[in-house]
Amino acid sequence: MEPMMKIINALAALTAALQEYTAQTTEGYINTFEEIYDPEKDEPQVAEAPKEQPALKNEEPTVTFVQLRSRLSEISRSGHTAEVKDLISKYGADKLSDIAESDYAAVLAEAEGLI
Repeated sequence: MEPMMKIINALAALTAALQEYTAQTTEGYINTFEEIYDPEKDEPQVAEAPKEQPALKNEEPTVTFVQLRSRLSEISRSGHTAEVKDLISKYGADKLSDIAESDYAAVLAEAEGLI
């Protein structure tokens, strides 16, 4: 076999192996996050609709559970899964939905510091 053909075959095999590795790694990240967050179990249950409160002038913008979950999932997928788990534990929770609503802004601020 000609040396050039050997190189072409080796590069083709390497390309196939890299594609397979990338697919497995991506699937692994997705599965890891799904273990952290299960929407059926982790969504906070709202017993009744909260009453609207008049907006205060100096009120900080509030962070919703959906916003927090979305941002933490992005951070987790970017390779910081262990840090996200540690952050959730730091606030005395086993899962995201166990974090107190009053801590959402603080958790989000710390999570932004991870990246």
